[in-house]
Amino acid sequence: MEISSFDIFDTCLIRKCGTPENFFDVFSLRAFDGDAEEWARQEFVAARVLAQQSIQSASTTLQDIWDAFSWTHPLLKSKDDLYRLEQDLEREMLVPVLAMRDKVNNCRKCGDKIIFISDMYLSSEFLISVLRECGFFQDGDALYVSCECNASKWNGELFQYVKEKEGLKSFRHWHHYGDNKVGDYKAPKKLGIKCTLINHEYTPYQKQWKDNDYSLGFKYPSILAGLGRALHYSTELTTHTDFVLDIIAPFYCSLVYRMMKDAKQRGIKRLYFCARDAYEMHQIALKYKSLFPGIDCRFLYISKKSLYEGDSLARQKYFEQIGLANTTDYVAIVDFRSSGKTLQVLNEQLSQIGCLPIKGYYFEMFCTKDDSFLSQNYYSEINSLYISNIRTLNRLLSRWNIYEQFFPLNTLKRTIDYYIDSKGIAHPVFDSENEEQTEEIEKVEMKEKVYWADIHHKIIEKYVQDFTMVANYSDEIFNNVCMPTIVRFFETPDKHYLGSLDGFYASTYIDEKVVKVPYISKINPLSLLLHKANKTMWRRATLIYSIPKFMYKITDKIIHGNA
Repeated sequence: MEISSFDIFDTCLIRKCGTPENFFDVFSLRAFDGDAEEWARQEFVAARVLAQQSIQSASTTLQDIWDAFSWTHPLLKSKDDLYRLEQDLEREMLVPVLAMRDKVNNCRKCGDKIIFISDMYLSSEFLISVLRECGFFQDGDALYVSCECNASKWNGELFQYVKEKEGLKSFRHWHHYGDNKVGDYKAPKKLGIKCTLINHEYTPYQKQWKDNDYSLGFKYPSILAGLGRALHYSTELTTHTDFVLDIIAPFYCSLVYRMMKDAKQRGIKRLYFCARDAYEMHQIALKYKSLFPGIDCRFLYISKKSLYEGDSLARQKYFEQIGLANTTDYVAIVDFRSSGKTLQVLNEQLSQIGCLPIKGYYFEMFCTKDDSFLSQNYYSEINSLYISNIRTLNRLLSRWNIYEQFFPLNTLKRTIDYYIDSKGIAHPVFDSENEEQTEEIEKVEMKEKVYWADIHHKIIEKYVQDFTMVANYSDEIFNNVCMPTIVRFFETPDKHYLGSLDGFYASTYIDEKVVKVPYISKINPLSLLLHKANKTMWRRATLIYSIPKFMYKITDKIIHGNA
């Protein structure tokens, strides 16, 4: 009989929060009945870890650990509640690695006996239930856990125990898979077991966050890295997902939280997310409803064309109908990037009918020096006028096509007007494009756009559900993780992510004509020497994308200097 055995943690299952240490940080957020101070949560984590270390042995169970736990706090839940909560949180955090699930199923199809082996204080009953939920464990499989066998993998004793219990004569027909270099590789290999070391790597940016996590207390950069890694390995949308997981999703999630927090402080009752660029931001805001119960988040069908042209009566009716035009509540619009003119025109139109002025929320405001009309009516993370002299941020601003057009990709049509139906209800009118008259390059671009928009939406929808566990740290995440990552990407992009932009076109002027130009392309070395990279919008990225990493710095100086 052939045996295929599998480690569980960080092999078949990985935690959304990353490392076990991160797990206790997340645990501390739920361990108290009420809002506990940061120091109290840190002391709780230290006490929980110390309780485990003080009685650590092969036979230590979770119940033993909580029996040894002695730290107290007025708001801390009871030991029984904490015991149950830890298991509930483990179940919530654990997700399957799809490639390993396929491996287990393939081994099973080949007739192998499937065994799961873990050095762990959690019970086999609990672990089997989680493995079943994640599609790993089936009737006929076996599971051995150190705390119930009083034996560990690291010294080989647990493998010896399994051999006796399974009635095996030798280790010759046994193949073990696991991530620990000692417990899953060196120890079983000494016994004659064939071993495969598993390594679920972090992406480049995730690795930077984890390795450079110098935060005191709550390890939000490392937790963010763990969340991205977990979704990477547990989702079937594996093509081009890392760009969304590492660059777009955490940026959007922290940005929207910051906006909503500010809106709450200002007493704003409703936020209107402007079509089309704020669509995903609106979807995220809806997930935050329980965190900001006093703010109603609505979607606003609007564009420059519908605002400046069209049926003014129908437009006014639509604004009144959705509550944007009102005389009692403070409200605001949310958009990604703006000159501020939309906000100015909106307030001019609203003032003419006696309504309260509205505020605006943006990532970037690119207004001119004559922005007195805005006064205190807007919130913007960056203002291009005042940071244009900062070289690294100027790199970011020069790539506005990407974060304005590529980040918020969706398939919504442009609002061009409004109309009032026979029942007196106002509706938006959408632009209808004739696909038969669309140029071939635009057809290709549209196909890519639909494909990408679907991926953006599905990944961000999954991501925000789990981001809520660190949402309270959105300020730190935005300032210390997301913005440095985005600035780094636009300064010198990592090749790992650039394939996502291949096929993305931007509009630009050539000989006074608007033309579509690829943002990047993969170009052979000879074409690079002939300056073919100049025919893309982002020459530096095209260079990095097209050649091996070790050649980049030399070639960059020869061809482009500091371009």
